[in-house]
Amino acid sequence: MTPKSHTRASFPTTLALAAIAQAVLAMSACTPQVVKDSAPPIRATIGKEKAPAPDVLPIIKSEDIAPDPQKAADNYRELLKLKPDAETRDESTRRLADLQVQMADADGATPESEKAVHESISLYKGLLKEHPDDPKNARIYYQLARAQQNVGEPDAAIDTLKELTDRQPDSQIAGDAHFRRAELLFIRTRYAEAETEYHTVMALKDATPFFEQAQYKYGWSQYKQAKYEEAISTFCDILDRELPPGQTTDPEAAINGVSKGKLDLAKDSLRVITLSLTTLGGGPALNDYLAKHGDPRFYPLLYVALGDAMLDKNRYTDAANASAAFITRYPGSPLAPTFQTRVIAAYQAGGFDDLVLKEKERYVASYDPSAPYWNGQPATPEVMTALRGHLEDIAKFYHAGAQQQLRDAKTPPATPPAGFLTAAKSYRRIIELFPQDPKLPDINFLLGDALLDGGHTLEAAQEYSKTAYGYRPHIKAPEAAYAAVLAYQKYAKEVPAEQRPQALKLAIDESLKLADTYPAHVQRNAVLTQTAEDLFELKDHERAITVADRVIKATGNVTPEQQRLAWSVTGDSQFALARYPQAETAFAEELKRTPANTPQSAEVTEQLAAAIYKQGEAARTAGDMKTAAQQFLRVGQVTPTAKIRATADYDGAAALIAQQDWPQAARVLENFRSLFPDNPLIADVDKKLAVAYQKDNKPQQAAQAYARIARRTSEDTPTREQAAWLTATLYEEAKSPADAGSAYDYYVKNFPGTFDRNVEARSKLVDYARSSGNGDALNSALREQIAVNDGAGAQASDRSRSLAAKASLELGRIASRDMQAIALSAPIEKSLPKRKQSMEQALNWFDKAAGYGYADVTTAATFETGAVYQSFGRALLDSERPKKLSALELEQYNLLLEEQAEPFEEKAIKTYENNLRRINQGIYDEWVAKSAAQLAVLAPAQYAKREQGQDRYETLN
Repeated sequence: MTPKSHTRASFPTTLALAAIAQAVLAMSACTPQVVKDSAPPIRATIGKEKAPAPDVLPIIKSEDIAPDPQKAADNYRELLKLKPDAETRDESTRRLADLQVQMADADGATPESEKAVHESISLYKGLLKEHPDDPKNARIYYQLARAQQNVGEPDAAIDTLKELTDRQPDSQIAGDAHFRRAELLFIRTRYAEAETEYHTVMALKDATPFFEQAQYKYGWSQYKQAKYEEAISTFCDILDRELPPGQTTDPEAAINGVSKGKLDLAKDSLRVITLSLTTLGGGPALNDYLAKHGDPRFYPLLYVALGDAMLDKNRYTDAANASAAFITRYPGSPLAPTFQTRVIAAYQAGGFDDLVLKEKERYVASYDPSAPYWNGQPATPEVMTALRGHLEDIAKFYHAGAQQQLRDAKTPPATPPAGFLTAAKSYRRIIELFPQDPKLPDINFLLGDALLDGGHTLEAAQEYSKTAYGYRPHIKAPEAAYAAVLAYQKYAKEVPAEQRPQALKLAIDESLKLADTYPAHVQRNAVLTQTAEDLFELKDHERAITVADRVIKATGNVTPEQQRLAWSVTGDSQFALARYPQAETAFAEELKRTPANTPQSAEVTEQLAAAIYKQGEAARTAGDMKTAAQQFLRVGQVTPTAKIRATADYDGAAALIAQQDWPQAARVLENFRSLFPDNPLIADVDKKLAVAYQKDNKPQQAAQAYARIARRTSEDTPTREQAAWLTATLYEEAKSPADAGSAYDYYVKNFPGTFDRNVEARSKLVDYARSSGNGDALNSALREQIAVNDGAGAQASDRSRSLAAKASLELGRIASRDMQAIALSAPIEKSLPKRKQSMEQALNWFDKAAGYGYADVTTAATFETGAVYQSFGRALLDSERPKKLSALELEQYNLLLEEQAEPFEEKAIKTYENNLRRINQGIYDEWVAKSAAQLAVLAPAQYAKREQGQDRYETLN
């Protein structure tokens, strides 16, 4: 086995045979010494979990071998053959053994060298056996162990070194032997024994050059035995020695401050500590360890190293926990924010977005300038920088998440996702903490978006407005201004009705601010259009007109629809202000810009018609009926399809009537009837039309109008009755008897309740029936005349009775004429009953007529009664005689007839006499005179003396 770069020790020379050996030893003789830099080099092991592999047993380096060591060895052999004294023999034997070991080291592992080393082992053992208590044996034990190691007998070497330290514990090389034995034990994985040996070396402190190496391997021995806490303590001691002086708060600077030759030692010590802590449980284990053993001055370095080691193994959660453990143990440390950043970075490296967000939120909550952490002191620039980034990340995360929730929802949620307001909180904090941030307008805009989507519409509007007007000019200012307008308008729709006016005022103010600040804004005219409508809703009509005028006069970014709406607001506002001509102009302009044959055009048409109509009303109120009529009728001319046209035409006709322009009024009303036959005003139209025709001396047309009114069931009964009566009287005036008769007939059949008119109507019907020559109609009319009176009871009047009396008289005369038309032909027994029946009917009517008690009717009826009797008697006498009668039979028949006729003649005389008796009552009329004349014929002896005059009849009682 070839030794590596280890120093070797020389042997003392005390040659007895100087002459023989001098030639050989001239180049190699020296005094034995321990070279302190013979420890194995510290290897760079940070980042590896494998413990460092100790080298083969290092041997103290001898002086350089003579140019011909083999010749020197041969000389020693020759010397020994001479059997020198014991001291020379022993020294030569030792030197021969040492020289062979050295040559084996130089030549490498060959059969010859191995044989030589075995020989050296025998020589060393022989010397020890021969002189077991020699104080110089320590050197022989040491070289024996070296030789045993070289021939592959490490356990033997371990035992040899132990024998050295046991027998000669105070030897100058005892410490070296302990270290070499510890190294061999470590190689043999006999870590507990190695730990003891390393500890023995460490106890020597400055008395050994191997303290640092022993301490390092001591820690490894502990680690290999799973004594992790002990190993941590050992390596912490190393770090405490090697790291720059003072408290270490910057882990990176601490490592960089280690001397160049010790950098690997420091890093490897950290590596073993992290390995131990990883096994014990990571960050919490480190906290537990420090709680038990206290904090070394470089404690932050331990957390950093542990976290980095975890990251190197892709154990991201453990890495985060390591940094979090620091914060748990040292929450008020100036390094706490830095470690929280390391927590975030670990989760970011692992792709744990949710945990990254959570830890950023923890950072914000813990290190916000208002947090208890600062205890009233200002936050550091580094923390503020990190805080700024985290706040924006948090805000955008929740903002985007909430937007995605809305997109994924099948139906809009009852309440907005909470993420919007969470985002808003972070946006708002950025604005509060970083007033000079160049991205602040963008953040403020996002704050408005989050509040709007989160249901806080008013706050959103305020933030949009702040974005638009609260910063130096920026690219998003016009967009924010429009967003503010939309938000205020939305707010006005959300509030209760009683709060809407105030909300609208906010929207209006914001809209006018946009229009004034950004005159070229693409939405300027749209905003002004809505503003005009809002002002109209608030009944601020003057301002509404002013704002609408800005849209009407606009030349850029204005659409026909916007101008149409502006004209609409203008028209509505002017109308509300009772400026109807201006309203008409505006509505006419609006109508030009409105698609024809649409519901919208129909609505504007109605508004235009209303504006014209209102001008008519104004003129009518002012008493200018001529202008009123013109304006009312202009509705139909300008807007013939307007719903109000019927009313306007009606009012126009009324205005014409008020001017007594009857012909024009009639034309308008007739046109109304033609255009609007089903209009509710049609009844009043007929009434006005009837009046107009009456006033224009057109009774026929007036009667026709009244006839329609009389037959309209929607009218009340008094109106219909009056119209029916006027119908008849106007037809009568128009000399249209047929129409008048029909009208009177309609009246009596439909309005029997008004007795006096009914009586008169019956009288008219009698007259028209009489003039028509229709006997049946006359007979019926007369009977109805009588029935009206007779059925009236106490309601009957003198007029009704008089007419009834006359009707009865006329019916009697008709019956009398009918009687006279019945000839008494043979055989008389067949014709006589008919005549007699007819006579009785006549007598009954005359009797009824006389019964009403009117002198003129009574005298007439009495006379007619006498005439009936007289006529009947004469008819008997003039009747046809039966044929084939003999003269005697004929004479007898004539006598019989005379007998039958005589009573009728007597009744006639008595009846006439009854009339004469009325002279005593002061009654003397045509019928009394006629009665007297007939009496003169029937009783000439008694009544033929006319010279006596009226006094002649005074004796009749």
